[in-house]
Order: sequence, then structure tokens, then C-alpha cells
Amino acid sequence: MHADENTLRLATPNDAEIVAHHRWAMFADMGHNDLDDLAAMDASFLPYVRRALADGSYKSWLACTSEGQVVAGGGLLVYEWPARPGNPDPRRAYLLNVYTETAYRRRGIARRIVTAIIAWCRAEGFKTVSLHASADGRALYESLGFEQTNEMRLKLK
Repeated sequence: MHADENTLRLATPNDAEIVAHHRWAMFADMGHNDLDDLAAMDASFLPYVRRALADGSYKSWLACTSEGQVVAGGGLLVYEWPARPGNPDPRRAYLLNVYTETAYRRRGIARRIVTAIIAWCRAEGFKTVSLHASADGRALYESLGFEQTNEMRLKLK
């Protein structure tokens, strides 16, 4: 299958399990191999994503073969955020959970998904889209114009 042989569709709440599978596999590929930790994440994420797909606060684009098999996906979290100078919109767009099944990688599928998400954000009037890039995804995001920011994080124990 080549990049132009798959179709993209928006996920529905019935696709929650495949979206959760992509999230699990993405973290496992990044080296998070504690199965108890992944299972705890899954137990929390699955009901969340089912509900969020239904209410529109989470959107997911899925790439499917001509037989309907889902081979990749990417998500977008739309959430409220205080307006700031240069961006009066009280919403933020956060791109996450971009994952392609191993056998379908290096075919431009992830690029198509991310490009579709960016186009949707533009059409919805968002000024920015944020994400955290894995080492494997960084080149793709940079090639699409994403830039490093100054975000910092404190882990609370």
C-alpha cells in the first residue's frame, strides 16, 4: 500500500479501542515497556477517548486500507485555554497519538494524517497547534514547520 492508496476518515466512539491501541503502541515504541503502567494508562484512556470522541473534544483521523483495515492514526485534543496577546481564541489545539503500524511505515501516511489535522485546525481558525515530538517523529514535524518552544515541566511526586 502506498500513501495514495489509503483513505482518511474521522474516528467515531466505536473506534476508541483502535485509538487506545495506537496510544499504547506509540508509548511502547518510545521505550515505555512497564506493562502495568501501560495497562493503567489504557484503563483510564479508553473511557476518556470514547467520551471525548463523542463530544468532539478529541478528534482522530484514521488511515484505512481499501479493505477498511486501520493502519495509522493521529489525534487532536481541543480544549479551553485562556486567551493571550496575539491569540484571543479561548481554545487550544494539541496534536497527539500519531502512530503508524510497523508494516505501513515510511509510506507518507503519518504525513498525510498530520497534514489533514493541520488543515482542519486552519479551517477552524486556530492560530497554533502544539505537540510533543518523539525522536522518530521530530523530522516529520520540523518538515511541516513545527518549531521548538520554551515549555518546561515539573514532575510532582
